[in-house]
Amino acid sequence: MSFDPKNKADKAKLYPVLKALADLDHRKTPELLMDDAVGHPVARGQDYVRNMRRGEIAAPYATLIHQWLIENHFDFAHRLAPEIFPETPEQRWQTTLVERARTDSFKLVLVPLVMGILERESELKPADTTIRLGERFCFELESEEEGFVIALQSVREQWHNIPLGPNGEASAPIRSGVSHLPRLSGGQLDPLAENHDEGLHDFVLVVALTGNIPVDIKCLIAWIAGNRCELHRVAVQVIK
Repeated sequence: MSFDPKNKADKAKLYPVLKALADLDHRKTPELLMDDAVGHPVARGQDYVRNMRRGEIAAPYATLIHQWLIENHFDFAHRLAPEIFPETPEQRWQTTLVERARTDSFKLVLVPLVMGILERESELKPADTTIRLGERFCFELESEEEGFVIALQSVREQWHNIPLGPNGEASAPIRSGVSHLPRLSGGQLDPLAENHDEGLHDFVLVVALTGNIPVDIKCLIAWIAGNRCELHRVAVQVIK
């Protein structure tokens, strides 16, 4: 746990954040912001500000203040007190994608209903920036070398793995040049379709020389930091 509401040192770090936040709005004070966080005016004595600075406030109040800052002013609080407002794995992942993901070699392509064999891949058409619910598609990746790839999809800010192997394996081999995924064991394309969730969908491919690429975001972040790999990203809007 990054914040212990019973630890005075942790609680003392809340006051500088509230003070800096209050300095941005002349109508507010740290005490009034505390009231906002708790949900009602807090009864306080003469030395209450000193007690807040020392972390001598009740644990339930400290918990509410910490949660309120996370929900309403996380970026601000993270910059001032990263020890009690650490970056989440999801936030670190988003930063990693912004810093490293390529967008020029990965696209979604539409798959005709009658298509299923390798010889007709010339009929694949780019999905542009939108696809319809139930519309069949696959991934097209242009790679400079052979390797392995995993796929991840974000729906409503939740990341999920899309197995690419013919038997449900997370990873699949790719060749240099253009590859279309996923495939069945016989080499035919195994098209994907989004049948339920409208809205923005974020797709990411992670390419490496090994097939043992983690699919859990927290593990993947650490793995990427120590392994040679490429990240590819594309976003599409799913409509009716």
